[in-house]
Amino acid sequence: MQRSIFLWQVAFGAALLLAWHVCGLVFGVAWISSPALVAAKLSAWLVSGSIYLHVLTTLTEMVVGLVVGAVLGAICGLLLGMSRLVATVLRPLVFSVYSVPLISLAPLLIMIFGIDMLPKIVLVATVVFFLVLFNTMKGVEMVDPDMIDVLKVMGAEWHESFRKVLLPGCMVWILSGVKVALPYALVAATVGEMMAARRGLGMLLSDSGQTFDVTGIYAILFILTVLGLLVSETGTWLEGSLLRWRSRHD
Repeated sequence: MQRSIFLWQVAFGAALLLAWHVCGLVFGVAWISSPALVAAKLSAWLVSGSIYLHVLTTLTEMVVGLVVGAVLGAICGLLLGMSRLVATVLRPLVFSVYSVPLISLAPLLIMIFGIDMLPKIVLVATVVFFLVLFNTMKGVEMVDPDMIDVLKVMGAEWHESFRKVLLPGCMVWILSGVKVALPYALVAATVGEMMAARRGLGMLLSDSGQTFDVTGIYAILFILTVLGLLVSETGTWLEGSLLRWRSRHD
C-alpha cells in the first residue's frame, strides 16, 4: 500500500513538472521559467559553491533563534503556569503583543541591530518564544493537580514536584510547541533577510525579484521547500526520540 502511494506521489510530481515545462514552451520561459532552467541554476550554484554560505546563514539564524526562543518560552511558560496571579496580570500584555504580526517587527529590529544576523535571530526567537510559551502554559494547566498534592502529602519539596511531575507532564506540550515553531522559524529568518541582509536565502530571493530573475526565484523557493521538509521531519524525529517513553506507556 505504501509503495503504491509513493508511486502515485512520484507520478503526480512528474506530471506537475511536465505541465510546468509545457507552459514554459507555450508562454515563454522569461516569466514562467522551466524545470530544466531551474535545475541548471541549482547545479551552477552547487558547483561554484556560492549557495552554501547563504544556506548556512539562514540555518544558523533559524537554529540559534529557535533554541533561544524555545528555552525562554518554556521557562516563562512554566513560571506563568505555576503562578496564576502573575499569569492573570500579564495575560493582557502578552496577548496584546502577540496580536501584532510578529514579522512586522523585522524593520524595527533591523534599525536597532543592523543588517547582520542578529536582528534575524531576534525575530526568530520572538516568533518561537510565543508559540512555546502558550503551549507550555497549556501543559501546566493539563497537569493533574492531585499528583502534586500527593507528593506534598508525602513531604516532597516544590522542586521535587516540579522535577518529577510538572516538568515531565509539560514536556509533551513544550516539544509540540517547538515542532509547530520550526517552520515559522524558517519563515521568520527568510523574511528578515528579505528586508535587509548581506547574505542568506531571503536576500537572494529579494535580489532575484528585483532583477526579474524568475529562474533564480524558483531555484531559491525549491531550496526553501527542501529545507522546510527537512525541518518538519527533524521536528517529528526529535519529538519521537525524546518522547519514546510515551509510546511505550501507550
